[in-house]
Amino acid sequence: MESAGTGDVVVAGAHRITGEQFLRRTSAVSRALADHGLGPRDTVAYLHGNSAEAVIVRLAAQALGACYVGLRPFFSTGEKLKFLLEGRPALFVFDPDQRDEAESLCARAGISRALSVGASEFGENVLDLADGKPDAPLECSQPDDGLSMVTFSSGSTGEPKGIAHTFASASGFLDNALHMYGPGPWRFLVAIPLSDLGGEIVQWTLAAGGTAVLMDDFRADEVAEVLRREHITHFFGSPSMVHALVHAPGLGDADLPDLRLVVYGGAPSSPSRIADAVARLGPVLMHNYGMQEAGFISCLDPSDHVRAGRYLLNSVGRPLPDVEIAIRDAEGRALPTGSIGEVCLRSPTIMAGYWQRPDLTSQVLRAGWFHTGDLGRTDDEGYLYLVDRVKDIIIVDAYNVYPQQVEQVLTAHPAVAQAVVVGLSDPDTGESVYAAVVPSTTVPPERTAALTVELATAVRETLGSVHAPTRVDLLSDLPLTPRGKPDRAAIREQATGALRS
Repeated sequence: MESAGTGDVVVAGAHRITGEQFLRRTSAVSRALADHGLGPRDTVAYLHGNSAEAVIVRLAAQALGACYVGLRPFFSTGEKLKFLLEGRPALFVFDPDQRDEAESLCARAGISRALSVGASEFGENVLDLADGKPDAPLECSQPDDGLSMVTFSSGSTGEPKGIAHTFASASGFLDNALHMYGPGPWRFLVAIPLSDLGGEIVQWTLAAGGTAVLMDDFRADEVAEVLRREHITHFFGSPSMVHALVHAPGLGDADLPDLRLVVYGGAPSSPSRIADAVARLGPVLMHNYGMQEAGFISCLDPSDHVRAGRYLLNSVGRPLPDVEIAIRDAEGRALPTGSIGEVCLRSPTIMAGYWQRPDLTSQVLRAGWFHTGDLGRTDDEGYLYLVDRVKDIIIVDAYNVYPQQVEQVLTAHPAVAQAVVVGLSDPDTGESVYAAVVPSTTVPPERTAALTVELATAVRETLGSVHAPTRVDLLSDLPLTPRGKPDRAAIREQATGALRS
């Protein structure tokens, strides 16, 4: 935030905080944290939900030059304990509604200094401590090469990893956000965890002189109402969230003249569903491709979404101005335009490394390039098209099958809400294609067999016989990673077990 004012800057339900109140509270909390020994290059682990106080504490710690480590509520206690034991934070902070787990974690990790953000029977209340402190703004001490934050991967390709960013790379995130999302002020609805990208979106919104409107969780009908009531200009969600939003009953009655951008990312999208969203919402859709290790990589802007034809909706857009992309083969050689290879990049927003894991860092940061693990290609206009993850390729009789392509065909079927495709061991072809599908509506038992045949046939006719699933299972829901992404390993294990039984 560049200035304070009487307008709201953070809204959480009925709780509204003006710019002046926010600056005063953040300054006072910074002083309380400093009195507990927190300073530059220290780390503070914080277990919290989506609240105004969570925003204040995070910024108060970073104003001191400390590194914020957000412990996600939906990670298992064992995973949180592992991070605490490895990172040894200088201070542990928690929300009162997380008190029982916080007390257990502190005992098991040997943490003696814990602060509660509100009244609690365990730990001192940092808000009470801040009440007696001066609320004049502190002079910030943020070394560019010091760590600003540690976020965590989803664990979809293994155990979650801590991803460390410096204050310099975090500043680059803001530059990219301003480039993509336009000049402020924004009124940004944040319905994703503040311990993840949501917290960064709030910071960018405040820096742009705007207002962050917080929700505990995404609920499509409620989001539709909040968009109207709070005059929201910007919203970010996964493709499935956008799909649910445009089909929410309340959206049809909502008048949304202020809505400028609906940004989606974080998971593969279905071009047919995105086209449907454009038809319903107008030219406000934007696709961000990025990852926690590298920040934003490319952007498919609203004008790309409404160009003649839908082919561009298969793309994740063109690289941002400060991002250099190369498509490389398995030996690291650059490939020509149109060839499929691993997406590698250089940019100012690449992570400092995996937290406490130099062995893993050296696997992806090589000779100044970050190796994303994503397979893709570029076209003559510079648009990037993702094909799949390197580790997710299915090899059927020596032919490469890219699960994401098969999933796009499946989710284009009106009876399919979600689809995940994995490879299963096959004695004849090496691997076979398996599809786990969540129907969009209840499928009568007598219709099940015919639907699975329809889906396999659609893939065969669109992509060829080698891509067709040899088995399609209809599931009520998909197993998810702690971050809410489909757990491919669990899906593969379930399918393998079902075949053996």
